[in-house]
Amino acid sequence: MRLGITVTGTTAAGDGMWPDDGVAAVVGSGEHIVLGPGLADDDLRADVLAMALIVAAVMGDRPAGHPCAVTAPGGVVLIFRTRVPRPGPGPGLLATRLARACGRDTASAAFEYTVADGPAEAAAMLALRHPWLVASGEPLASASA
Repeated sequence: MRLGITVTGTTAAGDGMWPDDGVAAVVGSGEHIVLGPGLADDDLRADVLAMALIVAAVMGDRPAGHPCAVTAPGGVVLIFRTRVPRPGPGPGLLATRLARACGRDTASAAFEYTVADGPAEAAAMLALRHPWLVASGEPLASASA
């Protein structure tokens, strides 16, 4: 199965290109993941990547009615560095299972996250200028499942 998800990283900690130090990753439109600067620890980076991959795979712009679905009408999800120690049903539990299936011995690969309610809020939340955040001069295309 091919998901078509692009994963990149940034080292742009202090140049205004990253929202703040508390953001571990940005997922855009279910197709793009940017891992934040300062994820120097391989274990932390692997867990954040697991969470971002699951969020990218299950996000959409409309409610799907499934407990694992992430509804992001703005097409953007920010994943924070705050780990959820005991994830309940949802993307955090799936991320933990993914990390473990890939050989990580982790109690949790779940992290707190937030979604944008629409393109305007997404642009305001981020203030990033990555190419995938702008489509034809308009901020952020809607996510698709």
